[in-house]
Amino acid sequence: MEVLERVSFSPLCFFKVGKVRIPEIKEYLKTISPRRSVLILGAPGIGKSVMVREFAEEEARKLNLEFVDYSDEDYEDIKREPERYYVFADFRLPETEPSDLLGVPRDVNNAVIYKPLLWAKAMSLVRYGMIFLDELTNVDRPDLQSVAYKLVLDRKAGFVKFSDGVRIIAAGNRPDESAIAHPLPAPLTSRFHVIVADSPTIEEWSAWMDSHVGEWDKRVLGYLMRFREDFIKLPDEPETLEAYPTPRSWHWLAEELVKTPRKFWRPKAEGYVGREVATRFVAFLETPIPDPEDLIKKPAVFAKLSLDTKYLATVIVGNHYVGEAKVSPKQLVPFLRVAMAEGGEFLALFLMTIQSNREKASELLATIMTDKDYRDLAEEIGNLGWFMMQA
Repeated sequence: MEVLERVSFSPLCFFKVGKVRIPEIKEYLKTISPRRSVLILGAPGIGKSVMVREFAEEEARKLNLEFVDYSDEDYEDIKREPERYYVFADFRLPETEPSDLLGVPRDVNNAVIYKPLLWAKAMSLVRYGMIFLDELTNVDRPDLQSVAYKLVLDRKAGFVKFSDGVRIIAAGNRPDESAIAHPLPAPLTSRFHVIVADSPTIEEWSAWMDSHVGEWDKRVLGYLMRFREDFIKLPDEPETLEAYPTPRSWHWLAEELVKTPRKFWRPKAEGYVGREVATRFVAFLETPIPDPEDLIKKPAVFAKLSLDTKYLATVIVGNHYVGEAKVSPKQLVPFLRVAMAEGGEFLALFLMTIQSNREKASELLATIMTDKDYRDLAEEIGNLGWFMMQA
């Protein structure tokens, strides 16, 4: 976690923020009292919403409670056994009306009262839960923002007070990260503990993909390691019909590319990361490479490949090792030594490619770490501490 620094959206909105890396968000939230409202700011598509939901699910498991992604159909069950549930209420604020948060006005005896909302009543019954206000900074409606004041500070929806164990967490983008984001009124901002979330690294993104996505195309990882600048590219214009690359869009592309025929590679890539990046990406995929068996048997060939081809070849050999092919760890050592000599990033990429297959990765590491003839490789892998923590 980095030291605190001062950030200002405008002269009227000046406050302190703490930078926290996306993978640390869940750990950091544990240090904040449930009675403190939190605002997480960061670039689009970096995983803010995912981390908030994962935190809620993990908190429910730790408390031995049943996690409920709230809908009004759940209310009667919650009312009968509130001690059984952890309730998660997710609001996309650009799609929300003030009455969705405050209640519905009714005329009773010539006076207006607000009929309580079921989700708010549920949050008053359960001991623990979370209200998630997503895309808060994309809302430019004073009426909705004024309702948020009461929700965030008083922990009430209308006159219904939430339980002390119910967290209120909001997320949004800063104006320098999204053309449709707006600074918040200073009084509203002052009601939050504000966190700025740093975008994940490619290595962190890869580790998350391995732990959350069943099968994904590791050639995407090879491309991103080669063209790191294409991992996140936000649009310059406030309105666009062009897709752009973010960790989220690369996730979707990597997941779907596994089953996408070659003739659809370009439209698939353009649909997720935009034409400019898709052009480079498809050219990368279509780079001719030697057969992986040949690279393993004659690793000196690797050193003669072009830079782009080396990245793609490294992934292909990694996939070959963890696939159906019967390649022993000792057979891989000559190739790994050549890859290491060409640059530590190729060895890192190979290890990242295979790490989702725990059995094969552990077998390779055990062979290298216990054989004195492989000390050079063992030392280099030891320097890649992030991988050792994952494997």
